[in-house]
Amino acid sequence: MNSLPLRASAFILPDGPNMDLLKKIATIVITAAAVLGVIVGAISWFQMAPADRSAILSVVWRGLGWIGIVLVLPWATCFVTMWVAKRESNAAGASLVAGYTLIDLAVLGWLFNFSISGTTGVVLCVLGVLIALAYNLLVCDWIAEKLG
Repeated sequence: MNSLPLRASAFILPDGPNMDLLKKIATIVITAAAVLGVIVGAISWFQMAPADRSAILSVVWRGLGWIGIVLVLPWATCFVTMWVAKRESNAAGASLVAGYTLIDLAVLGWLFNFSISGTTGVVLCVLGVLIALAYNLLVCDWIAEKLG
């Protein structure tokens, strides 16, 4: 089987006057879409019933609180990460990351009263936990490498 080697330059678009025009057009289109989204969102927000507005704000604040906990947890317990790093065991490291992620999942469930309804809620929950898992892995690895 004859395969060609991949080169990084194969994925770089050529620069020139035509690319500048395309970049400018793309910038204008993306900016227009963002402005339209903000305008539609503002109109929807002010036409919404106060109860709906309150429900949305409640979910947003709980979500932001959970993100804050996810961001702080590995740093607040960096001594545990350093202790696990000194053991030089992959199983211990994996257990630490899994533990952090399970704590993140438990806090998420608690903040939303352990009742996530609808497909969108479940998908956002799974996506959030997967992102928390990746974040915990990267932070624990960095702490172990730099501080441990």
